Amino acid sequence: MKHMKGLVPTIVGGVMGNSVIYLIPLLVGAMVTDRGFSEEQAGYMASADLAGYTVTTLLTALLLHRMSWRSAALAALALMIGANIGTTFLYTASSFAAIRFASGAGGGILAAIATVSLGQTDRPDRNYGVLFAASLLFGAAGLWGLPLLLGRFGLNGGYWVVALLALVTVPFAVRLPKDRQGREQATTTSCARTPWLLAAIVLAAILVFWTEQNTVYAYMERMGAAAGLTPEYIGFGLGIVNLAGFAGAALVAWLGTRFGRAVPLVLVTAVKLGCFAALGIKVGAISYLLAFATLAVAWNVMNPFQFGILAAVDPSGRALAMASTVTGAGLAIGPAAGAMVIGHGGGYGTILWLASALAIVSLILSLAPIGLAERHARLLHSVPG
Repeated sequence: MKHMKGLVPTIVGGVMGNSVIYLIPLLVGAMVTDRGFSEEQAGYMASADLAGYTVTTLLTALLLHRMSWRSAALAALALMIGANIGTTFLYTASSFAAIRFASGAGGGILAAIATVSLGQTDRPDRNYGVLFAASLLFGAAGLWGLPLLLGRFGLNGGYWVVALLALVTVPFAVRLPKDRQGREQATTTSCARTPWLLAAIVLAAILVFWTEQNTVYAYMERMGAAAGLTPEYIGFGLGIVNLAGFAGAALVAWLGTRFGRAVPLVLVTAVKLGCFAALGIKVGAISYLLAFATLAVAWNVMNPFQFGILAAVDPSGRALAMASTVTGAGLAIGPAAGAMVIGHGGGYGTILWLASALAIVSLILSLAPIGLAERHARLLHSVPG
């Protein structure tokens, strides 16, 4: 990956690996309206997809130095193609959940390869920004076009498109390097020792953050439907949310740590709490769009700062390699937490209360290691070369 070699195929693979994250809300809705699953079942189906993603991001992070990136990526794409085609023939809840776990497993392998690969480039921050931006633009395009596709062909049409996109990704995966590169450089820095307690706290903050986000985001379509909004408007809103997320990530790239990390984290958490409160009071067409667009900006400001704290605490990159696993775990827990609340008689207001509590916990965990993280960053920058 040195000198940016393989950047484009890595970005494409990373976007494909994370594709399920951006399409879940509309697919959850179609599971209910097209397949006849209950809202609770649909939440667990979404969690099955993300559980597969989580398991293989962990396994890939542990075994990546023993495997060929190219072979692993091609195997992952084959798994995604087969599983998404297979999904169109399965209609029972148990078999549907099992094959969605398999599809998510393929995506997790691709996401882990992208995360570790980009961390070895000369400008990893910039390249992670490219990956996030490309993923968000993919999500916006998909969520604008998917309602029309689902309306015409049903849920099966959505999964056939995912299989087709995985097939298109194959030529890019062929261009990935066979072996892991740059590992020695990443692990020989004199101050690259990880304080694992601090790293664990930051990873916990990221876990809670993604649980909070996906508890709400996975049910965004259902909240809009409950408010009487049309599927076309909801799809439009989901696309706007992804573009707003792109703006949030771009804002962090522009400002960097000019105002430190603590102040932005506190501000965006306050904004999130305000949005959750607004959605709990009344959901109309305008308030729905504004609240979720603002949440998307806040979410995509907070997450890069959390990664920045983790990178500063862990200059070796060992804990950072676990970030994809933690992200996947939070994404998987979120819909399940929402399903549990709904299954026990709670409504969308209860989901928003849960998300608010999680947002506060994530903030506290993020703020705790900031001072030492910044000290580690200064030590790292003081090392010659």
